[in-house]
Amino acid sequence: MFFHKLNEKFVIDYYNKKNKQIEYGMDSPIGFKGMQYWDVHTTNDEDLLQVIPRNYRDECKFSLMEVNHEIPAHSYGEGEVVIDFYIATDQCITQFYYPIQDNTESEGAVFYDGYLKKGRRFMAKPGDAYLLDTSKPYAIIPTKPGIVNRRCLSLHIPSKTFAEAVEMLKSTDYIDD
Repeated sequence: MFFHKLNEKFVIDYYNKKNKQIEYGMDSPIGFKGMQYWDVHTTNDEDLLQVIPRNYRDECKFSLMEVNHEIPAHSYGEGEVVIDFYIATDQCITQFYYPIQDNTESEGAVFYDGYLKKGRRFMAKPGDAYLLDTSKPYAIIPTKPGIVNRRCLSLHIPSKTFAEAVEMLKSTDYIDD
């Protein structure tokens, strides 16, 4: 399994984006198309951190992810597990994939569709939260034409495997068995 939906809804009351951390995409005549991560401050930090056991909270970091275009299949590499708390989803699908060849380099890569087999997918709604294994290839696919408005607070959980993160969230009762 490459993702788990948390068993509660989360409302993001207020957030303030600050410095841009990184962006993936391209400049076009009508502006940037892709995904951007920003430093963020929210009034909900403490509420959102409740999903993580207290002794791991200091290791975690929030960022704001904004997507305005289709994002091809990509991965971030081992040790990259996030919980995305969705603010706006624009009915985009998060599609996970299996690499066709096990020896395909997958750490921090963008993938050609011909080397992938479709796995499970989900369509988040505002207020949903998902634990994602971002070491596995996944894409963000719009379901309607035009500019996308997808935003979420990403809680980065460093130095944990997906299986370890699942157990952490089970211990706080945010993931059911």
